[in-house]
Parts: sequence; structure tokens; C-alpha cells
Amino acid sequence: MVHGFRTGIAFDGGYAEYVRVSSSHLMTLPQGLDALEAAVIGVPGFTAAMALDRFIQAGLMPASGPVAISGASGAVGMLATAILSRAGWQVTALTRKPDQGEALRALGASDVMDASMANGPARALEKACFAAAIDNVGGPTLAWLLRSVKEGGAVASVGNAAGNTFDGSVLPLLMRGIQHFGVVANAPWPVRERIWARLASDWRPVFDQVMPHVRMIKLEALQEHAANQLNGLTSGRTLVVF
Repeated sequence: MVHGFRTGIAFDGGYAEYVRVSSSHLMTLPQGLDALEAAVIGVPGFTAAMALDRFIQAGLMPASGPVAISGASGAVGMLATAILSRAGWQVTALTRKPDQGEALRALGASDVMDASMANGPARALEKACFAAAIDNVGGPTLAWLLRSVKEGGAVASVGNAAGNTFDGSVLPLLMRGIQHFGVVANAPWPVRERIWARLASDWRPVFDQVMPHVRMIKLEALQEHAANQLNGLTSGRTLVVF
């Protein structure tokens, strides 16, 4: 498999049935995952696992408290919910799609919250509810999560669905010692190999729970799917099949 290394950006090959890539970019499938399972996890699941790896490096553990996941009905959010719950964490899923609540609980979420609450009046600090958070959204949601994380907690920014900016404050950093970091799914080889090994073992999502949220489409349906995605009409993970 191959991901990162500017594949699809500096190097052609996105959605190709056959692709030629540098051998230095290739990784053998880890034992414990087949090709379809690795594709389902893909960059979204690897991104979530990188955030989890950073939480552990920061000294956080399941006993530290729940982890909030914003944009929970998207590919990263759903896989993050499945992976973190599999790893023993209590997950609070934030979504603007209330009809996804049952599905998110089936993936392992202990609680589901209406994400619109993040747009309410901003306080200097919110009630400290979460040990950590994975944010797919940015904007007001990111600011609210930073204000809502416990002392010594961490927030991983992995997406910007609501925009590239947010109206934040240094108070969560100063008063609670929050760590805020970004995740780019193009890790060095030692990190890449360590995380994929865990995704194939103790962080391996329960695929029977994940697969109902994986949609298979043909290449000719890709343009329509991309338009629907931009308009917020999709959820879960989509794979192009030949």
C-alpha cells in the first residue's frame, strides 16, 4: 500500500486501477489486515490513529476521561470512533446529523452530542468535560473544544470543514495547560510502521460494525459523489472499485 509522500499531489495515481510509484513509498500490508480492510482504514483511520498515538505520548490514557470527536459522521470521525473505542477509550461523538446517533453508538460511541451547541455564546472556559479531542471541523467547534478539555488534556486538529480560522483564546493553554497540535498523515517510517501495526492488532476496528458505513462506487460515479460530499450530503467512508 502507499499513502502520503505527496501521492496524488506531486505524483499521479489517484483512483487509478494500476499505478506506478517509487518503491521507497511502498509499505507491505501489516499482518492482520487484508487489502480491503487497509483501504477502509486508509488515510482517515491512519489520521485518527496518529492523533491517538500523540495522546498517549502526552501521558493520556482511557482512565483520563472521554475523548470528543467532532465531525463524527464523516470518514475520519466514524473511523476515529471505531478505533478509539476499540482501544478502550470512552468516545463522545459530535455531529450535526441527529439521525446518525444510533449508527455512531453502534460504532462504539458512549455518547452523542449535537455539534450546534459549539455555536453558542463563548465563555472564557467551558466546563472541563474531555481528556482529549479530535477535531475535523475547525471554526467555532475547535474553539469550543479547546475551552472544554480538562487540565493537561490535548486537542488534535485533523480537518477544516468549517474553515481555516477559529476565534480562540490562550486561556485554555495557560489555565489548563492544554496541548493543541495538528496531524498530517505523512508520518516518518518508524511512526508509520508502529501505527499500522497497532491498527492491525489492538487498535483494529471491528469491521462488522464499520462496513455498513462503507460505500462502494464505480469510477464514473466519482464526480457526483464529490459534489454531494462538498454539499454535506455524504457520510462514512467511500471507496472506488473497479
